Amino acid sequence: MPTTVLLCDTPDGVAQLQYQLLRHAPDLAVEVTTDPFRAVELAARTHPEVIVTEFTLEGLGGAELVKRFRASSPGSRVVGWTGLADLSAIAEILATGIAGFVAKADGEDEVLRAIRTAVTGGNALSSSVATTVGAELGVLLRRVGELEQEVTEIRETMEQGTAAKADFLANISHELRTPVTVAKGIAYVLRNPSVPTEERDEFLLQLQASLDKLMTMVDEIITIAELEKGTFELNLVQADLAPLVRHAVDDVSRQYPAVRIKAQVPGTLVAVADGARIGGVIRELLDNACRYSPDDCPVEIHARNLEEGVIVQVVDRGDGMDREVATRSFDHPFTTGEATLRKEKAGVGVGLHLARQLVVEHGGILWTDPIPGGGTRVSFCIPNHEGAHLTFPPAGAA
Repeated sequence: MPTTVLLCDTPDGVAQLQYQLLRHAPDLAVEVTTDPFRAVELAARTHPEVIVTEFTLEGLGGAELVKRFRASSPGSRVVGWTGLADLSAIAEILATGIAGFVAKADGEDEVLRAIRTAVTGGNALSSSVATTVGAELGVLLRRVGELEQEVTEIRETMEQGTAAKADFLANISHELRTPVTVAKGIAYVLRNPSVPTEERDEFLLQLQASLDKLMTMVDEIITIAELEKGTFELNLVQADLAPLVRHAVDDVSRQYPAVRIKAQVPGTLVAVADGARIGGVIRELLDNACRYSPDDCPVEIHARNLEEGVIVQVVDRGDGMDREVATRSFDHPFTTGEATLRKEKAGVGVGLHLARQLVVEHGGILWTDPIPGGGTRVSFCIPNHEGAHLTFPPAGAA
C-alpha cells in the first residue's frame, strides 16, 4: 500500500517537489494544494501519513498551521519544507514537535529523506537548519549564562542593599541617641527654675549644639534622597572659595580643639560653585580627618589653583582609610568604617558619599590616597569655568 503524502506549497514549489517525488519515490501517493486552509480540510478528510508544507503561505502559516494540521489529523506527521528564515518563528515551529524541518535551499533530496524518516517514526533536520539552530542555541546558552551572572550580581546587590539599610537603621539609631538624650536631659534641667543664669546659658548652648547636629544629619539624608531621585539642584556661580575654606577651618577647629589644623590657602580660589555646598564638603572632609587623627598629629588642608580648576586636599595622620571602605563610602551611602555596635567615632556614614556626589554634581572629581607611614589624603577638584567636567585627577594634584 503506498504511503500517502499531502503537499501544501506555492505553485512553483508543488511542481518542483511533485516532479522529484514522481521520479524518485513512485511508492508515495501525493495529493497537492496551494491553499493552507484547503490543506487543513484535506488532512481532516484523508488523514495522510505525512504532510509536507511551506510555512510562509498567505493567510495561514508557521506554528499555527502545524497546530491546525494536528487538530484535523492527529496521526499525520508534519514535515516543513520552507524558505522561512526567521529564527524565532523556526524555534516556535520546532517546539510544536514536527517530524522534520528542511530548508528549501538544501534541495529535494533532503525533503525526501525527511519524509522517509517521518514514515518510520523518526525526526529529521536538514544540515543547514541544524547548523543555524545550533549556532543560535549556542548564542542563547551564552546569553543565558550572562543573564544568570547578571541575576546573581543583582541578587548580591539587593542583599548588600538590604544589609546596608539594616546597618543604616542601626547606625542612625546609634547616632541619634546621643544628641536626643542630651537634648532631653538639658530640657529636664532647664525646667528647674533654680538653675543659675550662667549655667542655664551654658545648657542652652549645649542644647543648640545637639539640635544643630540632629539637623545636620537630617539635611544630609534629605540631600542623599534628592540626589538619588534626581531632584537635587545646585546654585552655581563664579565664587571665591578661599573664604569658605578658612571659615570651614575655623568651624572645625572649634569643634576639635585638641587637633591642630594646618591650612595653606591662597588669597583667592575662583571656581564655578555652589558656595554653601562646597563649604559643606570641606567641613565634612576636615571633620572626618580630625575625628580619626591622633591629638598630637595635625590635620593639613591645602588649597590651590590649577589650570583645570580649584583643588582642595585634606590630609590626616590617622590609621588610614582602607581602599575598600573608601570605595564603598563613595559608591554607597550610610557606609562607615566601623561596626555600629563597637563604634568609637561619630558619624552616620553619609559624609564621604555625599561629598563625592556633591563634587560630581559640580562637574568635578573626588579621590583618596593612602599616605606612606599612615594616614589618608582626600582630594577634590572642581572646574573654574562653566560647563567643564573633570574625569581624572588633574596634573599636579598629588
